Amino acid sequence: MTELESSVAEVASILEELARATLDVDRTVWAEPEDFAATVGALCSLLKALPADPIQFAGQTRVLPMLSSLGIRLDLVFAALPAERDLIARSRPKQLGGRPVNVATVEDPIWMKLISDQPKDLDDARRLIRRFRRTLDRAYLEPKLQTLSEAFARQDILDIFRQETERP
Repeated sequence: MTELESSVAEVASILEELARATLDVDRTVWAEPEDFAATVGALCSLLKALPADPIQFAGQTRVLPMLSSLGIRLDLVFAALPAERDLIARSRPKQLGGRPVNVATVEDPIWMKLISDQPKDLDDARRLIRRFRRTLDRAYLEPKLQTLSEAFARQDILDIFRQETERP
């Protein structure tokens, strides 16, 4: 297995001092289709998989719930879309527990949460936008939000972004 590229949306929030309680960590992992089973197997040798048949479960759901040695829930999300691969490529190394961990830039969790229809995700997006509105990479984020807004026929994606960036 090659070194896994990862993004950690919740960890990005913590590292950037955004106060938000989380009970799990989500990591996005890219595995080439021909390496999928080997990647799942390698991950299972490092962490405890929760499903009885991790390869089948991850293959069907694109998510592999696992537990760390400290009992922390970890949801590994197997990326499949070009936008997810871009998110991984844009991630930047941060020190976490004395180890480098690739963490998503703040713009990527924002668009991921804005396309959700879950109130908690939309609230998270609002908080991230407000917290980082002065330093957001708008040249990257605004065209992406425009495209997503049109693709999902959801004007609220742009409305939320604009409302939060225009607040005093």
